[in-house]
Amino acid sequence: MNYSHLLLRYGEIFLKGKNRPFFEKILVQNIKKQSKTLFVTRTQKRLILPYFVPHEQLRAIFGIVSYSPAVRVEKDIAEIEKQALDLLQGKKGTFKIITKRADKQFPLSSMELNRKIGMSIEEKSNLVFSAKDPRTIFNIEINNDGAYLFLETIPCFGGLPVGTGGKVLLLVETKASILAGLSMLRRGCTLFPIAFEDKDISLLQRYSPLPLRLEEVKTWPEIESYAKVKNSSVLVVDQRFAAFSSLPTSLTVFRPLLTWREEEIEAGLEKFKGI
Repeated sequence: MNYSHLLLRYGEIFLKGKNRPFFEKILVQNIKKQSKTLFVTRTQKRLILPYFVPHEQLRAIFGIVSYSPAVRVEKDIAEIEKQALDLLQGKKGTFKIITKRADKQFPLSSMELNRKIGMSIEEKSNLVFSAKDPRTIFNIEINNDGAYLFLETIPCFGGLPVGTGGKVLLLVETKASILAGLSMLRRGCTLFPIAFEDKDISLLQRYSPLPLRLEEVKTWPEIESYAKVKNSSVLVVDQRFAAFSSLPTSLTVFRPLLTWREEEIEAGLEKFKGI
């Protein structure tokens, strides 16, 4: 498939009102750092990148809800029809079309475009339309800069872009600590991992746009001193309810896995390892 672009979607950022441009800016910066992509276009609640492989690394960027490999064509009905047939070449069974028309100047409504392209596909391919049980879903998005056609939507972890939240220290003791750290990264926090002995933080680094360095400490006073250096007042730990205890620190302690069961932690880690 000769894709030309990657169409990215974000979720929570929509809720940020007047602060949305700030969150979008940080997300774009993180995409450039983590994917090595230099060109990111913002258009009508979408981010658009030139197509590249392996694009799966986009799943490790918090703030992205999903993305689709897409083909861009001009906003011309004949061009859309031609490219639709190319993308669907060789496919059989049932299909359905979903059109989102952000550009309201486009001459056809979403339903009208669905009907016109759908009739052409039925006439010129081996596919049959089915609204209830489509085997193939063909998507069209009409934006100001063109029409984007795609067949696949790849889910990501969503959340907020790293760097839009506060600074937190993460005490790395067990594998659950890594999941606790990932949950804070997903909330936009900047992470400073610490440990009483050497630990593997490579999974955390995969999801952080900033380089991470594990700071080894020996005492709780050292932890508090390091927190001052990093201008942080929060310590994240992996404690759960069954092993809950107070800690000898004046820092605010976050326990994001407090109610998690062991099997939930294993499943959560596997999802992040899958990228």
